Amino acid sequence: MRADKESARGDGRLYREPGSRFWWMAFYDNGRELRQSTRETDQKRAKKVLKRRIADVLRGDHIPHEHKVTLADLVAMVETDYKVHQRRSEGTITYPLAHLKAQLGEHTPAFALTSDRLDQYILSRQEEKASNASIRIELALLSKAFTLAVRARKLRTKPYIPKPDGDPSSVREGFFTREEVEALCEHLDADLADVVSFLFWSTWRVGEARTLLWKDYDRAEEAIRLRPEHSKNKHGRVLPLVGELAAVITRRLKVRRLDCPYIFHRHGRPIGDFRKAWKAACNAIGLSGRIVHDLRRSGVRHLIQAGVDPHTVMAFSGHRTASMLKRYHIIALDDLRAAAARGSAYNGGTTKFAALGTRRERGE
Repeated sequence: MRADKESARGDGRLYREPGSRFWWMAFYDNGRELRQSTRETDQKRAKKVLKRRIADVLRGDHIPHEHKVTLADLVAMVETDYKVHQRRSEGTITYPLAHLKAQLGEHTPAFALTSDRLDQYILSRQEEKASNASIRIELALLSKAFTLAVRARKLRTKPYIPKPDGDPSSVREGFFTREEVEALCEHLDADLADVVSFLFWSTWRVGEARTLLWKDYDRAEEAIRLRPEHSKNKHGRVLPLVGELAAVITRRLKVRRLDCPYIFHRHGRPIGDFRKAWKAACNAIGLSGRIVHDLRRSGVRHLIQAGVDPHTVMAFSGHRTASMLKRYHIIALDDLRAAAARGSAYNGGTTKFAALGTRRERGE
């Protein structure tokens, strides 16, 4: 038996549910009575919520069950969207979505994810030492989830989603030297060592290396072709197999399996996530905190230091603009020492200087 009923103008009413601190509202949509919580404890504010809901019904904007949409439903919509459109980054959204569900609660109603609640989420993630870049990725996925829900008519509106500013000082600057890559490989099993070596010498992304099949290998041309659908920027590339790269493929040929089409595999299965082994190997050589993507920027820097012109380096790495390539050419302390030494050794030319004199002497 419901108590404390409060009449409201129009076809709706407010009432109290036993045990609830909120005012509830009842209104009609196409002749059917619907009942929802206003999520308001103040009666005046609850009346405003009811009026807005009645106005939505009159405009045809009301969505009957939007209060039942949860964060889990939003996450499922994002995952489905990535699968339907076969997005190459599908495998990378698992961790960001897991953080959202862990911190916000997968059964939390979507309408409860307000900007102040998301501000608390940002603070909680920062306390966990998550970078602002990681938090922005997580909230970008949440934003996409709300967009999909509105488009599917499961929610009426999309809330404002705050995002922390990027920190210029946290731009990745880690890189490996050739010797460090070789030392790193000594602490990895043979299959992972081949992947790491390939990533450094090719300057490719790890996702691109994972997709390589033996049909991408041209034995006659001694080259590997990256198909456009497996490239981040949807442009194919050709990689000549010379020197260290040729050595990697020679080793892979020796462990080639007829039941596995992949060039890089472990016991016939494609190379998956190897962060645990990677972390252990980096710690073993005293380079903790490095990420696999550091191999790409390290390879770019190595080629530039070897005297390869930037245009050719871009053909290797797949960068489409010179500005992107510049971000990967990291200047190390040894580079600065070498520049300082060259500056100290330079005597300059025999330039003659003429005194300008004072204004009075120049007749000004």
